[in-house]
Amino acid sequence: MKNLYRFIAVGIAVMLAVSVGIVVSAQDDELPGPGEGGVVIQGNTRGSANLGPLVPIRCSGVDCADANSLMYPSLVTISPFTQQFADAEEHDLGQGALNFEISDDGLTYTFNLRDDAVWSDGEPITAEDYYFAWLAIEQGEAIGMSSSYADYQRDIATAEIIDDYTIAFTLENPSCLALSSLAVPATPGHAYGWDVSMGEDFDWGVMIDNALDDEPTVTSGPFEFFRAEPGTAVFLNANTDYYAPSNGDYVVPEGWVYLDTLDENVLTERFLSFQPGEPNVVFEPGAAQFQPLRESEAQYFQAPGRVWHYVAMNLADPTNPQNGLDEEGNPIDQGNHPIFGDVRVRQALQHAIQIDEVINGAQNGDATAMVSGTIPTAFTLHPELERRAFDLDAARALLDEAGWVSEGDPLVDGGDGQRVCRGCLYAEDGAALAFDLINPGTSGREDVAVILQSQFAQIGADVNAQVLDFNTMYDDNLGGQIYDAAVAGWRGGLPFDPDQRSFFGAENDIFGEGYGFNFPSWYNAEFEELARSVNQVDGCVLEERLDIAYRIQEIMWEDQPYLWLYALDSAYAVAPNVAGFDPYPNFGTWNVDAWVVDVAQ
Repeated sequence: MKNLYRFIAVGIAVMLAVSVGIVVSAQDDELPGPGEGGVVIQGNTRGSANLGPLVPIRCSGVDCADANSLMYPSLVTISPFTQQFADAEEHDLGQGALNFEISDDGLTYTFNLRDDAVWSDGEPITAEDYYFAWLAIEQGEAIGMSSSYADYQRDIATAEIIDDYTIAFTLENPSCLALSSLAVPATPGHAYGWDVSMGEDFDWGVMIDNALDDEPTVTSGPFEFFRAEPGTAVFLNANTDYYAPSNGDYVVPEGWVYLDTLDENVLTERFLSFQPGEPNVVFEPGAAQFQPLRESEAQYFQAPGRVWHYVAMNLADPTNPQNGLDEEGNPIDQGNHPIFGDVRVRQALQHAIQIDEVINGAQNGDATAMVSGTIPTAFTLHPELERRAFDLDAARALLDEAGWVSEGDPLVDGGDGQRVCRGCLYAEDGAALAFDLINPGTSGREDVAVILQSQFAQIGADVNAQVLDFNTMYDDNLGGQIYDAAVAGWRGGLPFDPDQRSFFGAENDIFGEGYGFNFPSWYNAEFEELARSVNQVDGCVLEERLDIAYRIQEIMWEDQPYLWLYALDSAYAVAPNVAGFDPYPNFGTWNVDAWVVDVAQ
């Protein structure tokens, strides 16, 4: 399809008018013809519409990634149905490989490519295009490579073209999450003047500031580049030469627009006007926008997302921070925090959290409670493990058992007086059960700290809720391991990695400059063994991996390295005149190639 939809600019609002032509009813039983389904207009609040490199391996932000995902195929994509990597037969929007085979030793992945895909200049997409991408990634900074591709350099040892439509990658080490490193995007080497005979002997610097960064004229996705207006929008046309997905549907929207609207309130107002030329898709809006979108006539979907909040507790001696392992890789005795060194205290605090009050008070109810250290949408989520119950009596009993006894008048009705150490494990006799709870004052975490301060007072814990500058909190306090407790957060990847040593492993218990993310200095030998093995299962048998993942969650539930809070919900909203919206958690626009915008409504 070479037809271009027409836009009419109306002042600085840049009102986008869909092209005249056949008016399509969104209620028709059959989809209209390819490229006749109206224009999808997605509001962009993530950054500037001057996106930078519109080439995947040079893209470093979520904004350019949104556009790139619609213009370049990848070897594999993640299924919205299972939240795992999948063969193209399961979900193939933007996927270049029909299937893959894994060698017996788990090191070599051989991809069988589809043979019906072509670049927009008519050249077929072959194994050479994925091989070129891998060679380019190997160059790293020489091509101004996105940092998000750093894992490829570490994990992939070699690549080999078997034939035009078969390519094999061999890993340094076997891993059941190897596909995270093998989601290599096809990149048109011929557009840069490369051919396979050159191999690595090529002037890779030509990729930096290349015209393709801003005007990618050689692409192959459900949409193709039309034009970009910095600070305004990126415009993509439907690519009706795109290969037919396995369900038989061709690309139906006439185009896709990434409209720069950095003020979320303005975006919501424009979206809710439901007028032609205004945004008809709101992708992962800020939490403040949930309610007006939810209460409107829009098609609205909300589900647990990948961002999760927790309370990190320093389990080691904060006056003498040390790394978790010595030079030989042996665990180091790091002493104990006077309060949190005792697991019973940690469990007591978890029992004292009324999570609904926290979620409603800090996140307007738009979050989902977590049971242990696994997000609610993860394919590895334990099906039977339940959140430690809100139970003040159980919390008080644990503190009594741990030698933190109540003395004096109750702090609140039904609460305890100030608790002090009388025979506790690690604090001096008479020391108060008191600690600082720091937070960065963002994303509702200041409210979380204040609510927890009140809740913990009911069991006799005196909490000083303190807001710190983000960098001060992470670099100096958490990174320096000199803190007591902190309300913090992570954004998880997809698929969710059950090997959580990046957050909880001893090798990531590093303080000071270049610190690791095991801020609590937690060490559990069984966890270390299981986390190391969960992605090394022979044949990557899912049932065996799940058994290990479930046990990891049970260990975290028992040993309480964090106080578990919640995963923030994410949301998607689509205008009433858009047909085909079929969202899944983390995948609100997975089938955008089959949407129809009915301009008659």
